[in-house]
Amino acid sequence: MIQELKVIGIPPTLNELKRMHWRAQHQEKKKWEQIVMIECKVQKLKPTQKPVIITYRFHFKNNQRRDPDGYAYSAKAIQDGLVRSGILPDDNFNVVRELRIAKGENRKVPGITVEIMEVA
Repeated sequence: MIQELKVIGIPPTLNELKRMHWRAQHQEKKKWEQIVMIECKVQKLKPTQKPVIITYRFHFKNNQRRDPDGYAYSAKAIQDGLVRSGILPDDNFNVVRELRIAKGENRKVPGITVEIMEVA
């Protein structure tokens, strides 16, 4: 089974977070966890008990040069939101076998498409 979660907006990059106070970093992470939890309910994602491969497709407004590893931190808040919402039982290697970070198409409104694919 493959499920998609579409999220409007993009969390801060690792470089942006490093420039923030630790409390602001914490608040930003919690904000994105809550956004994911709400979107999981609205988009009616179903819980999975099988291992998964998660692909994060980042949709930007333009083709500005960006480093994928800077966006890898976004996966942390999103996956924690998936666990807190009950979609994933945990986010360890037994459950999340692989993470993929990819560039999606350009859009007027930036966002992320999270593809959750069950694997045997």
